[in-house]
Amino acid sequence: MSNRSSTQRGKEPEGLSGRRRLYSAPALEKGLDILELLAGVDSSLSLREMAARLNRSTGEIFRMLAVLEQRGYIAPSPSDQDSYSLTLQMFELARRHLPLKRLSVAATSEMQRLTSAVEQSCHIAVYHRGRALIVLQQDSPSDRVFSVRLGAEAPLLTTCSGRILLGFSDPILREKMLRDQPLHMRAEMSEKSLERMVARIRNQGYERVMSTLMQGVQDIGFPIFDHLGRVQAALVVPYLAHLDGARQLSPDQVQQSLEQTARNISESLGYRRQPKISA
Repeated sequence: MSNRSSTQRGKEPEGLSGRRRLYSAPALEKGLDILELLAGVDSSLSLREMAARLNRSTGEIFRMLAVLEQRGYIAPSPSDQDSYSLTLQMFELARRHLPLKRLSVAATSEMQRLTSAVEQSCHIAVYHRGRALIVLQQDSPSDRVFSVRLGAEAPLLTTCSGRILLGFSDPILREKMLRDQPLHMRAEMSEKSLERMVARIRNQGYERVMSTLMQGVQDIGFPIFDHLGRVQAALVVPYLAHLDGARQLSPDQVQQSLEQTARNISESLGYRRQPKISA
């Protein structure tokens, strides 16, 4: 009787997931290199400029450019047909991404109502590759506006949105989130300090902290949950106090409105709070 192979049908060989990281697809890598390069510059780049920056020959990326142009991801610059820049195709793909689309549908009108009521801007951040990424933003209708740029990235440990995403994630995901932080976004925090921070945020249900990026701005944020009770995003108001005596809501009043808005968005995503059972 022959021995059964360790690679049974429908089951990956042990260690395959680790070795898969060594696999490469040169053509795909070249195309992604071009997209990432163009996403990080303010102007268009020529074939020669891209080749030089990517340390590749013009022959290596010429066909990549042709395919990317045919698929609508890049286009020649109107002022220089030999230079290329990104189109909005990448943005369109992100917009069609179902979880983000659901969040946008559920949150947009609620965010508009919130900013009108409190006369403060607000934004929503989701977790993405070791960062808190701003994916939705709504300006205050007031003449005095402080807002965070759409697409901006925030460190997890030192910002309101990042702490909310960390605090309400399960321990396994939280560990991965911390491990995946970019080196330039890592902050020194002991394990005990992290545990205390997470316990505090979960116990109070929100985070409220002075901004580490802008003087005089107090960030107030609440989690948004999906239908499975998982934290989906963080809704944050960067509270800006007025010094000219203009009538405005206090931070406590803004916090109350913000909590209700986060609850409304969560419920639109299918979240239902479990009723508390008294002893």
